[in-house]
Amino acid sequence: MNASPPSAAPASAPMIALVVTLAVQALASFSLAVPSVLAPAVASEFGMQAQHVGWLVSVAYLTAMLAGLSCGALSRRHGPVRMSQFALLAMAVALVCCVFTQAWLLLLAGVLIGVGYGIPNPTAADILSRHSPRERRGLFFSIKQTGVPAGVAITGVLIPFLVALIDWRSALLVMACVLLVVALLIGGARRSLDPPRGSQSAPAASGEHGSGIFRALAGSVWQPLRIVFENPSLRRLGLVSLVYAFTQVVYLSFLVSALKIEHQMSLTAAAALLSASQIVSMVARVGWGYVSDRWVDPGRLLGLLGLGMSASLMMLAFVPVGASPALMLGVTVVCAATAVSWNGVFYADLVRHVAPADVTRATGATQFLTFMGGVTGGAGFVGLLSLTGSYSAGFAVVALIPLVTALFMLRSAARSR
Repeated sequence: MNASPPSAAPASAPMIALVVTLAVQALASFSLAVPSVLAPAVASEFGMQAQHVGWLVSVAYLTAMLAGLSCGALSRRHGPVRMSQFALLAMAVALVCCVFTQAWLLLLAGVLIGVGYGIPNPTAADILSRHSPRERRGLFFSIKQTGVPAGVAITGVLIPFLVALIDWRSALLVMACVLLVVALLIGGARRSLDPPRGSQSAPAASGEHGSGIFRALAGSVWQPLRIVFENPSLRRLGLVSLVYAFTQVVYLSFLVSALKIEHQMSLTAAAALLSASQIVSMVARVGWGYVSDRWVDPGRLLGLLGLGMSASLMMLAFVPVGASPALMLGVTVVCAATAVSWNGVFYADLVRHVAPADVTRATGATQFLTFMGGVTGGAGFVGLLSLTGSYSAGFAVVALIPLVTALFMLRSAARSR
């Protein structure tokens, strides 16, 4: 794969790349957040409790781990834009599956959401590493990563509105149609963003010429992981992403339920707080990207963000029931500005440590560890709720994990100077 855009690429390619990757990321984040926002209102129709949404989130992340690993070879064969279209299609089908209150369809929806959610980061890393200006790479990746809080914010505002306006099943069908329309629209960007035809053939995976399809598939999964495990810098980034993703998933998946159940807020008010905090998070992501480009080493900045997310989760754990709306807004804003705002800095730092031809595979491999944090975050917090019976106690326990990791990162950053 070429390290820079081909000469035939139009001058508008950087902005086209940013718009396409941002749109796909926002819709992927939206699709993953829909079950968590709907859970307090509709869980009983599935014969479940609201906190059981954590299991669906874990299934989605487990599937996304595998989808990201296999995405590298598929993206090189079919192009990153085509793979992004496939991701949107998978998530549209997932929303349709959620319309039917059948347990096996809900499980299938979790798998399809995971397939769709696992693809955008590797494909976006491929696209942006070739089309974003090198001196503004941190900013471009951070703007693209604003799609995560943007998607959650859209979910928090749009889903309760559509549920009140029509009903939750119709709301899901409407959003499935939106996903399909966007999938069709981004197809027009393939000519501008996909690499030249001759550069899309992936090199043979270890064992691919030896004993058939099984070894080829095993090689396509193992080779991306090997890129990470053999690189000390990528190993550190993988650990950080696992822990920070754990914290992020706990915040995004359980905030609405905690506010509604423990703080007696309405679903609309709780979702609105989540949406408001995510708007601030979008600004924070861009700000952190600018800071990492200009002033603070990305590794050190990731450590500082870990300290911030630990402190903010402690604040969320100890905020009193009946606190003023302004205080609740402030706490959730601080959480979102740290626990949901580290990703752009992470990906910008990641692409600095790998060869251009390995960007998609290395991103998929580190994403495997990131989504492992998602799997353990959803299921682990359900376990904490069973042990403590309290969302607040669970948040306090989780806050300790990024604290330890942040201190490790700051120590490593100091040693590397």
